[in-house]
Amino acid sequence: MRRLPLPAPWRIAGAAGALAAALVLLALPGLVNPYLLFQACLVMVTATAGLGLVLIMGWSGQIALSQAGFLGVGAYATTFLVGQGWAWPVATLTAGLVAALFGVLIGLPATRLRGFYLAIATLAFAELMIRVFVEATPITGGIAGTAVQPMVLPGLDVDGSRWYLCLGVAALTTAVVMRIGRVGLGRRLRVVRDAEIAAPSLGVSPTRTKLLAFALSAFIGGIAGALYAQCLSYLTPEIFDMGLLIEFLVVAFLGGVGYVAGPFLGAVVVVVLRDLLQDLGSWQRLVYGLILALAIAFLPRGLASLPARLRARRPAPPASEPPPVSGQADLTGAAR
Repeated sequence: MRRLPLPAPWRIAGAAGALAAALVLLALPGLVNPYLLFQACLVMVTATAGLGLVLIMGWSGQIALSQAGFLGVGAYATTFLVGQGWAWPVATLTAGLVAALFGVLIGLPATRLRGFYLAIATLAFAELMIRVFVEATPITGGIAGTAVQPMVLPGLDVDGSRWYLCLGVAALTTAVVMRIGRVGLGRRLRVVRDAEIAAPSLGVSPTRTKLLAFALSAFIGGIAGALYAQCLSYLTPEIFDMGLLIEFLVVAFLGGVGYVAGPFLGAVVVVVLRDLLQDLGSWQRLVYGLILALAIAFLPRGLASLPARLRARRPAPPASEPPPVSGQADLTGAAR
């Protein structure tokens, strides 16, 4: 069904709202205290990592539980390279490529798996990476962890620099993912998700498309890991354990894994809950699990699908009556 264009006043209001939101985000360091700014940074980092899940889970239909591992690869690789004298942008891009390489390596066997088996394989990778972080002491510092050198932009303090880095990378990643969704790659991902058996007849290689999805998702996760390291200032292996994985699942499914806006909505909920439930310790996982179960049961397409659902429930406007045609009978049987 063809979607009717929004009336001009609504388009103007939407553009004005987007401009106002952008101005608030740009001015945020001067509007809130450092703690709230730190929470806003976590929202942007979590949403950026969630955009990788949009590619791999939402658009290509692969159940990948490895994003926390990719985040750790990006965080540790960037921290190590910066410690070796690399510039932070170059170190971040390199860390993203390293994470993408890991994504290809896990994608090679995973392309032959589906459903539950794929989930177990990617979960095993995430658990294996925690062991690697513990054992690779020269790079990660092992259990004791390693400090993160802050990236300070000219004319800004550490808090302001962290915010603009997180905001800028999140905006750029969003634009790239939206572009992917509109071009041939996005269509190929959806073909593999919806009709993998028929994909070769359409000129789409499922194996190559899945590998590309894994690589892109891992690259985005690695970039988000570099930002996550800036937010935390100190890295230890347990940061990237099962708890972080569960948070990403809540971000994906509560926000809407098939929508670009979904990770941002889910990230707001997760960061707020993390702050409110920090005294619960391991009970946080139970709360996240309940939220995830309720989201899948009652809002399977996530918060981002609510506008479409509300539009679908709106009563259709009454159809205008066609003009009477000469020689036809009306409802009473009288000729006109």
